[in-house]
Amino acid sequence: MQNETTTRTTEQRKKKKTNSIQSGNSFLWYSLIKLVALGGIVFFVYLSFAGKGVSGTDFETMKKGVVAAVDTGAMIEADNQMIKRLYGIDPNEYDGVVLYYPSTNMGAEEVFLAKLKSAEQREEVKAAIEGRLASQKKSFDGYGTNQTELLNNSVVRVEGNYALFVVAEDPTKASGEFTRLF
Repeated sequence: MQNETTTRTTEQRKKKKTNSIQSGNSFLWYSLIKLVALGGIVFFVYLSFAGKGVSGTDFETMKKGVVAAVDTGAMIEADNQMIKRLYGIDPNEYDGVVLYYPSTNMGAEEVFLAKLKSAEQREEVKAAIEGRLASQKKSFDGYGTNQTELLNNSVVRVEGNYALFVVAEDPTKASGEFTRLF
């Protein structure tokens, strides 16, 4: 009988030990899955800003360089309310936004630069730029051939933590300065 009790006790210990090992393995697997998920999120955020990476250039330096590369004589610097009206975004939600827009309804020249706070803003700002471009093309459709040509040759760049939209006689100058400062 004692032999039988000893056998049961030994079997119970083995069972407890197996259960505790299985619990430990479950915890390790759970921890491993969490770690892999976290790594995936970090990798996704990295890829969101990838392409050219995140620029270390401060907004004021980028703004001065890009704006200096464009003739802004027939443009006005917009306030936050005008940026919201024309682009539908809140400049206060970004690390910096500047817009130079035409001083008359007959002008199409424009410079828009935004420094993003997060990768999630990339799609928002890209959609805002595309919406503005489409709106301007529609406004000049059929009668503003010079303006339509400027709009068709515009530069739209959303790279890393910056977005640029330039409508000008030679938008490549501003685009080149953007690349140089990025």
